[in-house]
Amino acid sequence: MSSRAIIIILFITICYSNNINKVLSHPVNNPYALNFKSVTKNHPNDQWIAIDKLQHYLYSCLVSLGCQYVLVNKFRNSEVSALPISSSLSFSAGLLKEINDKRGKNGYFSLKDMVANGFGICTAALIIMTNN
Repeated sequence: MSSRAIIIILFITICYSNNINKVLSHPVNNPYALNFKSVTKNHPNDQWIAIDKLQHYLYSCLVSLGCQYVLVNKFRNSEVSALPISSSLSFSAGLLKEINDKRGKNGYFSLKDMVANGFGICTAALIIMTNN
């Protein structure tokens, strides 16, 4: 996968995650758009210590490691050049999952889940870099 394709994927992810109403001159009813209030509100069921956070941590770590494996062993990229791509793909998957969660009935975008995703990606990066 080329860096141009990764940039396009990240651009699409950012477009769907930002509040498009602020960018355009006329309002758009976009179910994927996030606004600052929906991101920062505290949800009573969203606890820092929960099985959900462990799942986000582990899935992000495993997705990043899996992408890294494919990029290095199947596409013949170096470990260093594949790391930003695998990390970006894992982050994008977590972000799109949270955007999808927000769309559901009584759904919300959890920053705590995104923090857990970030820790999982950082752990994968540490594993990858210490293996060199």
